[in-house]
Amino acid sequence: MMPLCVSPVRLAVLLTVVLGSGSMASAARGDDAACINAVEQALTLRTAGKLRDALKTLAACSDPACPEEVRVECTQRIAATDAAMPTLIFSAKDGAGNDLLAVTVTMNGAPLTTTLDGRPVPIDPGEHAFRFETVGQPPVDKTLVVREGEKNRIESVVLGAMAPPPPATATAAPVSVEPSSWNNRKTLAVVAGGVGVVGVGLGIVWSAYASSAQSQERSNCSASGCPNRPQSVEDYNTAQRNATAATVSFIAGAALVAAGVVLWVTAPANAATANTTAWHVAPEVLPSGGGLSIGGLL
Repeated sequence: MMPLCVSPVRLAVLLTVVLGSGSMASAARGDDAACINAVEQALTLRTAGKLRDALKTLAACSDPACPEEVRVECTQRIAATDAAMPTLIFSAKDGAGNDLLAVTVTMNGAPLTTTLDGRPVPIDPGEHAFRFETVGQPPVDKTLVVREGEKNRIESVVLGAMAPPPPATATAAPVSVEPSSWNNRKTLAVVAGGVGVVGVGLGIVWSAYASSAQSQERSNCSASGCPNRPQSVEDYNTAQRNATAATVSFIAGAALVAAGVVLWVTAPANAATANTTAWHVAPEVLPSGGGLSIGGLL
């Protein structure tokens, strides 16, 4: 004799029917069989990847009229199927970038939804062909591969031509403008000479400061003694710094005066043929004194 194969759920229900009273078992046998069939049919659909149909089928076996053993099994299968069900969130915009709500979406030629309100839509796993349509615009087709367990995946489409970008604003190319008063060597010669004279003047001023500090240092200390030695040392250091600054200023000033003379003598007669110049002159304070910072391009 061939062995009889019965699923656990069906076996549990059959045992309940056999152990129950004869009249009650006879009345409930039809409903119990329908509940058991719903569980088994849902399992077949789940295996085939038809999760949405499986959930619809499982709704029948979760009815309170079904045996408790069947309802427990059914509830577990509903939770597992719902967890595996992928969901997509569709969004659509028009050519101006505005959100569209009234959009009809079909999946594999069958109606799916008519409103894109931001809510997730359950989709069976696998490859599907979607079409998006709205009034006054050509439809948009999109093929998607949906994976089992993928939740709230966002898919966006644009219905209608995109608005052309605004024309680029023309911007003028940057123009390097040199001061007009420095456009020839004679001007540079005058500037160099003038700065040189200032440098010589600074040398004279620093020399006066050095001489004053040196005189103060001598008054603080004499041959007989040095009652205010700290102040005398400070005056000595000040005199040394001022003397150094005077020397630097004299040298820089003299060099600039000489450069000014050379530039004036060698400058072309026609200013239009002179090279464009760009120089900078700035005072500079050094640990050992002061001076001028001069640089540029000839």
